[in-house]
Amino acid sequence: MKNLEGMSLQELAAYISNHLQQQKIPVVLVGGGCVSIYTQNQYQTQDIDFVEQYETRRSKLKSALEMIGFQEQARYFIHPTARYFLEFPKGPLAIGNQPIKQLHTIRTAQGELVLLTATDCIKEREFYNFRNLAGLFLHFLRCENSYIACYAPVFTP
Repeated sequence: MKNLEGMSLQELAAYISNHLQQQKIPVVLVGGGCVSIYTQNQYQTQDIDFVEQYETRRSKLKSALEMIGFQEQARYFIHPTARYFLEFPKGPLAIGNQPIKQLHTIRTAQGELVLLTATDCIKEREFYNFRNLAGLFLHFLRCENSYIACYAPVFTP
């Protein structure tokens, strides 16, 4: 079993995503993990949330994750050396009733990681009543200035 102890959230998410892709279970990183990546870890999370791009039987997902040392406990998957636990919220991949139309891919030494775009990450946090949306938005501005036009009205006096 691979020791996952020293992996960052991004490295671990990419490792898991790449493994699941090889098992024909493509997933997208959502939730706090996206926020953490886009804010250079200014936002901290304890779990990694993936949504399956196509519905998969839970037994197939469980079997694929057991191959790399994760064990199912209640609705989560835990690894003895990983700093984060995994959760797989039920799809479809959407924010509210709006389907996700575009995804972002990051290439890492552990493989490719598919995640929500920064814009959809902000929308997802807003949809789930993220308390510090303004602070989150400012961190995203450091990543991509193109989001100013989309969200500036929220912050205009």
